[in-house]
Amino acid sequence: MRGVINQTINSLFSSEIIQISLSQIPNFHKLSVLSVVAAVKSFAYSFVGLALSIAKVAGEGGHVETGLTGMTVGENQSSVDKMWIKLSAFGNIAVAYAFSIVLIEFRVSPFSIA
Repeated sequence: MRGVINQTINSLFSSEIIQISLSQIPNFHKLSVLSVVAAVKSFAYSFVGLALSIAKVAGEGGHVETGLTGMTVGENQSSVDKMWIKLSAFGNIAVAYAFSIVLIEFRVSPFSIA
């Protein structure tokens, strides 16, 4: 399990190094190949998350302590802590949704310098 995590972290760091070096290219907005690279990278991140989830379930014998309502409340976690975790998650979703609208506006509106 640790080998999978270390390998994942290394691949993410190498991916970010590639991203930083690609951002130094002049006329970056004219490179249509990068859209394909970005899509492939996005799917790769999704598959990494899926693989880590499957590894977690397989590593624990096919049984994970959680349920439909979220994570279980253990000895060190009260129901109030669980409520705040859920509210924080809803807040993260709300902020991400609000930011996605701004991104759509940037994408739709034409860029003009004048």
